[in-house]
Amino acid sequence: MLRLTLVWLCCLALCGGWSRSLPLWRNREPEDLIEKPTQQGERQRFLLDLLLQVHKPLLHQELIAMGSRLNQEPSDYQEGAMLRLKDFLDSVHENKVPRPFGIFSQLDKKMPEHLFGVYRFLALATDWYSFQRNACYARIHFHPILFVNALQLAVEEREDTKDLRLPAMYEVLPQLYFEKEVILAAEEVVWQQLIPTRTVSPKCSWMDILRGCHSYRRPLDKEELMPADPVVIDDERKVAHLSFDVQLNSYWNNLVNRLIISMEEWKESEGHQRIIDGDRLMAFRGATDELRFGYQSQNGLYSKFPQLFYYCIEQFVAASMMEDVATGQRSMELIDPPLITTGGVPFKATSMDKEGVSRLLSLIIENLQAQINDAVSNDFNSSDNIFVAQHLVTSRYLSICRDLSLAINDRATSQPNMLGLATANLRDPIFRSLLFRLNRLVSSYEVPAPSGSPLQKPSLEAISFSRMNTFEQIVDTDLINLMDQQLLQTQRNNLKSLQRRLVARQRRLNHGNFHIALEVSAPAEMLVQTDLYLALRNQSRPRLHLDGFVSSLRKGINVFQRNFSSSSYGSSPTVSELYETNFRTSDGTRSYGLPSHLRVPRGTGEGLKLQLIIELTEPGLENEWSGAMLHKAARDVVIFHH
Repeated sequence: MLRLTLVWLCCLALCGGWSRSLPLWRNREPEDLIEKPTQQGERQRFLLDLLLQVHKPLLHQELIAMGSRLNQEPSDYQEGAMLRLKDFLDSVHENKVPRPFGIFSQLDKKMPEHLFGVYRFLALATDWYSFQRNACYARIHFHPILFVNALQLAVEEREDTKDLRLPAMYEVLPQLYFEKEVILAAEEVVWQQLIPTRTVSPKCSWMDILRGCHSYRRPLDKEELMPADPVVIDDERKVAHLSFDVQLNSYWNNLVNRLIISMEEWKESEGHQRIIDGDRLMAFRGATDELRFGYQSQNGLYSKFPQLFYYCIEQFVAASMMEDVATGQRSMELIDPPLITTGGVPFKATSMDKEGVSRLLSLIIENLQAQINDAVSNDFNSSDNIFVAQHLVTSRYLSICRDLSLAINDRATSQPNMLGLATANLRDPIFRSLLFRLNRLVSSYEVPAPSGSPLQKPSLEAISFSRMNTFEQIVDTDLINLMDQQLLQTQRNNLKSLQRRLVARQRRLNHGNFHIALEVSAPAEMLVQTDLYLALRNQSRPRLHLDGFVSSLRKGINVFQRNFSSSSYGSSPTVSELYETNFRTSDGTRSYGLPSHLRVPRGTGEGLKLQLIIELTEPGLENEWSGAMLHKAARDVVIFHH
C-alpha cells in the first residue's frame, strides 16, 4: 500500500501537482478562441518570410520548394505577357541577371532592363499562387537589392497585394542606409540579449514532493525578467541633416526605381514610333526630332512621372538651400561616414580633387545645355521650354550619373560607390552638387506663365497663418533583420518571443502643427488650382511645395483653412510589429512627394525669414502640364526651430 501511495505521489509530481492532474482541456485555451490567420494575414506573412534576412540565403524549406524552378507556363501569366517577358526569361537562362553576393550598381547599363524584367516577372503573374512561385524564385536566384526594389514596385501595383504592408526598406536592408559602425555593432548583438532565458528550478527531494513542493503556484521552470527598454545602437549627430535622413534616402531609391520603370515602358510603347515621323512621313533626323515627337505624343516620353521626378529634384534642392541658410554650413561640404554593401564590401571614395570634380560637372552641364538648346530650336520665349528641359534631363539622368561615376572613379566598375546606389546618392556631396547644377540649368528656361482672362480672375483678399516651428525628434529604426541567427527564417517564429528590440537611434527633422487660412474672392463660379510654396526671400526659385488643392469657387468670398499636422514616426509598421497577431491593414494612401516630416524647412532660434508664395491657376487638362496663371501673391513668414 505504501508503495502504491509513493507511485501515485510521483505521478502527481511529474504532472505538476494536484492542479495539473485535472483533464488537459482545463489547461488549454479553447480552439475557437485562438485567432486563425486570415487570407490577408497569410499573404502578409509570406512577404515577411521572404524579406527576413533577405541579404542571406533563404532557409524556409517550403518557400525554397516553391521557388525551385523558373515558371514559364503561359497560363500562369496575364494574356500577352509571355511576349513581353521573353527577353527577360532568356537572360535568366543565360545567367545575365545579377545573382546574390555580387556588386549591385544602378549605373550598370543592363540594370534598367533587369529591374524592369524582375518587376514584370512579379507583376504579370496571373494569380496569387503564381506570384508566390515567382517571388520565391526571384528571392533565391537574384541579387537581394534587385529583388527588393522590384518587389516593392510589384506589390503596390498588383490587385491582390496592394493592401498589404511592407516594412520600411531601411529596415529590410539597413546596410544600405546606416554607417558601417552601426551595422557592425548590430551584428555583434546576440539573440539571448533580446529574449528571456528559461531557468529551471532546483531538483526536489522525496520529502519536498511529499510536502507539496510542486504546487500549481510554483512551476518547474520560469522565464527570467528582462528590461523593456531596447538595445540601442547610437547613431545621433549634432545636426539632423537632410541628406542623412533614412526615410528620404528610401524615398529617393523608390523614386529612381519608378523612373527606370517609366522610361523602360516608354521605350517599349514608343518602339514602333521611333522610326517614322508620322507627321512628315520621313525618318527622324536625330534625337531632337524624336524628342519633339515624343512631346506631341500623349503617351510618349512626356508622361507625368518624369515631370514628377524633376519636381522632386527641385524640392530637395530648395530644402537643402534653406537648410544651408539655417545652419550656416554648406551641404556640399558634408561628407558622410563610410558605408558597406550587403556583402560587407566598403564603398570606394574618388581620388579626384575638388577642382577636377567641378570642371567635370561644368562640362556635363554645358553638354546638356547644348542638347536642350537644340531641342527647343533656340526659341527661348516658349513656355514649353522648361518642360522640354525637365524631361530631357530626366531621360538622360542615368547616363549622366554613369558618365560622372566612371570619370571620378577611374573607369572602375567593380567597386561600390555612392553614385552607384540610389540609397546612398543624397549622402554624396558630388551628387548633391550635380542636382544643384541641374536645377539651375532647368530653371533658366522658365518664362512667365500666361495670364488668364482679365474678366474671370479670382483674387486673394487675405492670408493668415499660425506660428511655424521645426524641431528634432528622436527616432528608432528596427534592426532585427541584421540578427545573425537562422531561426528567423524557419517555420518557427522567434520574433514573437522578443521582449527587447534592437534599434538604431537617430534624430530627424520634424515640424509642429500649424494652419494657413486663405480668403479668395471670385467674380463667378469657377474651378481653381491653388498651390502654396516656401522660398527664400527675393527668390522665386527654387521653392518648396507646401500644399496644393483644386477647389470649386462660388461667386464672392471663399474661405479655406489648410491644417498641417506634425508627422508621426513609425506610420509604417516595423518588421517585428508586422509579425504580431493583430495584423494592421494598409490605409490605402500613397504619397509621391517628399516625406511629410520634411514639409517645412529647418528654422532657426531667432527665426528663418522666408516668403510664402500663393498661386491660383486654371487646372490643367489631362494632356496639359498647367493652366494659365490667374493670381499670384507672396507674404513674409518666419520659421523658428527648437
